[in-house]
Amino acid sequence: MQKKSMRRPPDGVRRSAVPESCGTVYDNNGYWYVSIRLPGEQRRHNRPLKAPGAIHAMRSDRPVEMAREAACRLWEEAVRSTRRTSEYRTVREVCDWFVKYSAEYYRGGGEANTCALAARYFADVHGSRQIGELVHTDMLAVRDAMLRSDRLCRQTVNRYMQVLSRRMMPWALDAGFIRAATKVELSQVQPLKRGRSTARECAPIREASDAAVEATCAELTPHVAAMVRVHRLTGMRPGELCAMRREDIDRTSTPWVYRPPRHKNDWRGEWGQPRAICIGPRAREILSGLWGDALTGHLFSPLRSMAEWLAAKRAARTSPFYPCRDEAYSRAKPNPARKPGESFDPCSYNQAVERACEKAGVEKWSPNQLRHSFATEVRRKFGLEACRAVLGHSMGAAVTDRYSYAAIEDEIIAKARDAVESIG
Repeated sequence: MQKKSMRRPPDGVRRSAVPESCGTVYDNNGYWYVSIRLPGEQRRHNRPLKAPGAIHAMRSDRPVEMAREAACRLWEEAVRSTRRTSEYRTVREVCDWFVKYSAEYYRGGGEANTCALAARYFADVHGSRQIGELVHTDMLAVRDAMLRSDRLCRQTVNRYMQVLSRRMMPWALDAGFIRAATKVELSQVQPLKRGRSTARECAPIREASDAAVEATCAELTPHVAAMVRVHRLTGMRPGELCAMRREDIDRTSTPWVYRPPRHKNDWRGEWGQPRAICIGPRAREILSGLWGDALTGHLFSPLRSMAEWLAAKRAARTSPFYPCRDEAYSRAKPNPARKPGESFDPCSYNQAVERACEKAGVEKWSPNQLRHSFATEVRRKFGLEACRAVLGHSMGAAVTDRYSYAAIEDEIIAKARDAVESIG
């Protein structure tokens, strides 16, 4: 008669102690059984013990040592099966789970996008292979695939490999997908050195010229052009600009102070540096022309920009306006697949600028270069500390130097002028 699973052996049966990990061996109606909770189970179950290669349960006239060995074999096989289940996961499955984890951990920011891109290259090269069988040369193959891509420069390749080595592999070890030895082996890829590889070099980000910015603004809608000019006059990050709302701006003092609801370092909590963006008179004038008394939500909205653009086109039309085409009439699709959003994001903002650069016939520049332009101007006029304050940096001069590189030469010349003139 088949017995039901129970938490402990039935009363009145003969027990024999075995190692705790292997449960408790006991005699049940002339057969050896073990009460055990195997890896992955929530409770104990009673299982018959079998000799190697046997089909039926082991009779209790066999020595108890044989029953203990059978219990140990049962435990070890369950452990190997659990490890095999994790280590035999494909690389693509592990990459998908890592992307979901990073999106939650980094709250959907730019770092989460970097992790997703690095995992995509990893999955493209070894997607169908089992992650437990990868070796060091397989990670070199991933790096070589990145080098063959014309879109990636040396710095980006190093960045993606760093994500795989220092973030994905430790996470995979904690999640049980790889062993410690595999994690160590896959994390030993050396970064590419400047001039020591075939990877192309990416030029550092420099400031955008004011002439190119004004030519681009002439091809943008007035709404987005105002967005670009505010960006140039405040030097905030593109994500902070896109998230700007009227209720987040303190207008009770001069200058106005904008406190973003979310920023790059808000995950640090009380240990981080608060982000306060000061808005000067020229930027205040532009912002004042954007909102009315009833305006709520984001100041820069694709939905509002599209409405203003359509209204301007209707006001500037030269063909006769038929009475049947009143304000209720519209030739637009009733349910378009893509609708203008309530707010810009850094990608859509950058896309609008790139398209305007092509129309204006100027060299392409990105919105983040406006931050570099503002930083360079502030550092030349007011020094390093003021530049750090407006940029929101808290890690010393090394970070700020990357945003105000053009002003460093002027500081070097100014400091060396007196010494050279007196000695040289």
